[in-house]
Amino acid sequence: MLASAEDTILRKLQWFRAVGGAADQQWRDVLGVLRVRRGTLDLAYMKSWSAHIGVSDLLQKAICEARPEDPVGAG
Repeated sequence: MLASAEDTILRKLQWFRAVGGAADQQWRDVLGVLRVRRGTLDLAYMKSWSAHIGVSDLLQKAICEARPEDPVGAG
């Protein structure tokens, strides 16, 4: 059985928290999935479950980090 992108993100955030933030690859994976699947993820589901499993702060941080940067000179 394959895990959804949302569940993959949540599991990786749990792992990242469990090892005290020492799992750089897990964090990069989370950011990668957020960037690739931008606009198709069920954010309500992830926010609900992240609170339930104690990683809502990490999810919020990852979402902010994964946002595309504004191009220089845009606006």
